[in-house]
Amino acid sequence: MRPTDVSTPAPTDAERVRSVLQAACSLTATTRAGRHDLLGPHLLGFGSASGFGPAPEPAFAAQGAAPYLQAPRDCRLTREAAEADEDGLPVLLEWTDVAPVAVRDRVRCQVRIAGRLGRPREAADGTVSMPLDPTQALLGTGGTHTPVDLDALARTAPDPLAPYEAVLLTHMTDDHHDQVAALSGLVDPRLLIGVTRAWPLAMDQYGIVLRLETLRTHHDARLPFERPLLDPDQVGHRIHALLHSASRVRTRRLRLHTERR
Repeated sequence: MRPTDVSTPAPTDAERVRSVLQAACSLTATTRAGRHDLLGPHLLGFGSASGFGPAPEPAFAAQGAAPYLQAPRDCRLTREAAEADEDGLPVLLEWTDVAPVAVRDRVRCQVRIAGRLGRPREAADGTVSMPLDPTQALLGTGGTHTPVDLDALARTAPDPLAPYEAVLLTHMTDDHHDQVAALSGLVDPRLLIGVTRAWPLAMDQYGIVLRLETLRTHHDARLPFERPLLDPDQVGHRIHALLHSASRVRTRRLRLHTERR
C-alpha cells in the first residue's frame, strides 16, 4: 500500500468545501460596514429556493439546493441585509477548518464564499434566514486559494463523516494512540525517518490522514480505505482493515530483515 501515491483517492475541492460548511460552528461575514462573527451549527444551509428574495445562482437553483445564511434576528448583519437594495448585500463569508487534535499547525484549510445576501426571512427558532447568491468560492490550503466551481459545489454532498470527524479523531488520539502508531507502518519507511509522533489529522469517506511530526517539521500521509465508506457505522471496520494491512506489512518487513542478516 502506497498512501502517499498521487493516485490515492481523496476528496475533491467541492467535497472539502461542503464538508467544512457542514461541520463548522462559526464563520465570519464581512460587509462594507465591517466584520460579523456568527456562532452556532448549520449557519449556512442548503434548501429549496421557494419563497426567497432574488433568484439564486442558477447552478444551485437547478439542484434545489439554494444556499441561505442563518443569523440572529437582532444582529447587525441582519439589519444590513434588511436595509440593502434589491440587488442584495455584498458579503464575504469565511470559515477556518481547525484540526480537533493538538497537532503542529492546526489549520487544515480555509473556505471563502463571496456573494450577495437577500432580505431576511423569519425562521421558527427566533433566527432569520437570508438567501445567499454566491458569485465565487475559494478553498485555501498551504497559503494558496483555489477557485471551486459553483456547479460542482451545488451538485456535491458533504462527506458522510463530516459531522462526526472531530469526535472520531479525538477518540483515536485519546484512547487508541497505539493504533495510530501501528497505522504509520503503512507509510513509506523513508517518510518515517526522524518522525517522533504520528497524529490522526483528518478522516473522510476515502481514508485517514496522518500528521507525521519530526522535531522541527511535519508532513502528512493519506492512508486510503479499501473502498469509500457510505455510513459512519462503517468506520470501525475500515480502520480494522487498515490495521490488519499494517500488521501484514510489519510481518513482511521483519521477515525480510531476518533473511538479510
